[in-house]
Amino acid sequence: MHLLPGPATVLAASTVTTIGATLVVLLIIGLLVYAWVNVRASRAEVGSEIELAPNRKPYYDDDELETRVLNRTLRTALVLLVVIAVALPLYWLNEPSRQSGAEEAFQETFVRRGEQLYVEGSQCQNCHGPEGTGGQAAYTITDADGEFVATVNWRAPALNTVLLRHTREEVEYIINYGRPFSPMPGWGADAGKGPLSSQQVTNLVDYLESIQLSPEEARRQAEEALAVELGLAEEGASEEELDEAIEQIDYDDPATGEALFNLEVAGGAYACARCHTRGWSIITEGEDSVEPPDADLSDYVGFPDGSGALGPNLTGGLVPRQFATYEELLEFITTGSVDGEPYGNNGIGSGKMPGFGDNPNTEDVSDDGMMSQEMLAAIARYAASLTSEGPVPDPNAPSVEELTAEDEEG
Repeated sequence: MHLLPGPATVLAASTVTTIGATLVVLLIIGLLVYAWVNVRASRAEVGSEIELAPNRKPYYDDDELETRVLNRTLRTALVLLVVIAVALPLYWLNEPSRQSGAEEAFQETFVRRGEQLYVEGSQCQNCHGPEGTGGQAAYTITDADGEFVATVNWRAPALNTVLLRHTREEVEYIINYGRPFSPMPGWGADAGKGPLSSQQVTNLVDYLESIQLSPEEARRQAEEALAVELGLAEEGASEEELDEAIEQIDYDDPATGEALFNLEVAGGAYACARCHTRGWSIITEGEDSVEPPDADLSDYVGFPDGSGALGPNLTGGLVPRQFATYEELLEFITTGSVDGEPYGNNGIGSGKMPGFGDNPNTEDVSDDGMMSQEMLAAIARYAASLTSEGPVPDPNAPSVEELTAEDEEG
């Protein structure tokens, strides 16, 4: 989704450029004609010095001066007056379009610079995949004493949905400061973490903005992965088969909430577990995923869902401990936290919790996030059921249909 100027803007900008070029050409032609006339008028004459003396040279008589010469001068003045009175105002009338075109040209330049950084400069694509589709990164695990434990593969989330859940400022913060205890380093020179200037970081986000999936595309990606995860469809299934499988998803089934909580598609970009379960991003299966293969990772992987990592521990009972109702919990998962703003029961937002159901970069638009309300309601029911012993179904938990009924009516 590259940011390209629309046809109307291109046409307006082309018109302004054409008018400006025409004015320049007319002025140049006028100067050349003027110079040529003067050169012709000053050509050498043959005759005596008396005949060549300027004060003896015959000039126009009164009749010719007040008719042909005067008319020619007035016509020239009229042409210049037309240029000034018509052409210049017409040029400046299109100045807003010219400025708009210049802004879009700047934006295209910023996107190209960001793409160069993503692909070659900082080589973000080596971990996050071409065009931000997700990938893997190598990560070295060390113990509390800094001793080597193992080198592992780490799920690197897709970035083509990151601006559906985070603001530009939040993404710039992550790039500047990185993610501690993960392969993501800080890149910001202003933050004292890396080589990139604030302008380069901004250009990276400009590029990420240009490759974002639409909310519909993101939700479809999640639905297809969920259908496969639940065994309703196979990998590589056709569109028709996936459509049928998606229709069969039961969002009231706790297994659906668990699958969404741990959804691995797109490098875990949709997964709550990526932040709320320690070691979830470490890949322990597959050849060369862990080196040495016999490394003891028991202290780093295998933790219960929601037991805490970058995000807080969720196993203490979110409802009613942290949120008075399921509806409050669902709203929080939908919109995320805002730095310094209160949420739930005595919670203070940090801005690090993204909103998965509402794009924070759009104003006065609701339900335009990367996950549907049905998905988020299923996650809320599952997250609220987590305890230190694992998920415990709550007989009083509202169904997904009940949680989303108010939103559907609105």
